[in-house]
Amino acid sequence: MSQLLLHQRTQAEVTSFVNRPSHALVLSGPPGSGKLSIAHNIGEELLGLRPGALSSYAYARVLSPADGKTIGIEAVRELEHFLSLKVPTHQAIKRVVIVADAHTMTTEAQNALLKTIEEPPVGTILLLTAASEQALLPTIRSRVQHIGVKRPGAADLQAFFQKQNFPSDAIKRALSISGGLPGLTSALLHDAEHPLLPATQKARELLGLSTFERLTHIDELAQDRALCQDTLFILQQMALISLRTASGQVAQRWQAVLAATYNTHKALQGGAQPKLALCNFFLSI
Repeated sequence: MSQLLLHQRTQAEVTSFVNRPSHALVLSGPPGSGKLSIAHNIGEELLGLRPGALSSYAYARVLSPADGKTIGIEAVRELEHFLSLKVPTHQAIKRVVIVADAHTMTTEAQNALLKTIEEPPVGTILLLTAASEQALLPTIRSRVQHIGVKRPGAADLQAFFQKQNFPSDAIKRALSISGGLPGLTSALLHDAEHPLLPATQKARELLGLSTFERLTHIDELAQDRALCQDTLFILQQMALISLRTASGQVAQRWQAVLAATYNTHKALQGGAQPKLALCNFFLSI
């Protein structure tokens, strides 16, 4: 794990798991927290592979949402077929499966995966990543180990990326956008055209407008789902950062923004009409 920057508690929990692995683990944290990179590193250490080799290893499989949306039951059935194949090795841990964004699994897919979690093939470790442990069925949660991925300290993040020779001003800008999420910070530093950059500009623009002026942006965001979701995410990160030091009326404003972004995201995920959800959002902040 030396190539990753982890919170001290997260590092301790990951090390403990690698030393004494159970059959299944859920790594939970917000998008950009680096949980998928952690899962890859855990898999490589368990299989005795060099860093970055898991993706090309014949007896490892990464299952992720189709088209970035959901993981359906057919994908889980294909995984079951993969797990039914024999592995020609005598090492204790023979195979690793990563289910990325496991919270996007349909109920049918989760129930199908539950059978594998309950009775995994010998020598197989399942590593799931999820935005929240609560997004998984209780039957799955009760049968897996859980590690919540915590954010490293700002000073540690700054020092970590400076060692990689990124300019200080670029690091500060990336941290202000990511809210201290190491995976997202790294992505922003490596991609000058990262899709969250337009969302950051939109978030800052919205905060400087009056309520009436914000309402004029409803159509734009309702028609651009990606920009809408990214802008809500950036506003949430801005609120989380600001609440670390804010007080009084400023803190109350950021608390309102934080609550509104959470409620709006939940409403949109639940199928709410985008224009109505955004109207309520702008009236709340």
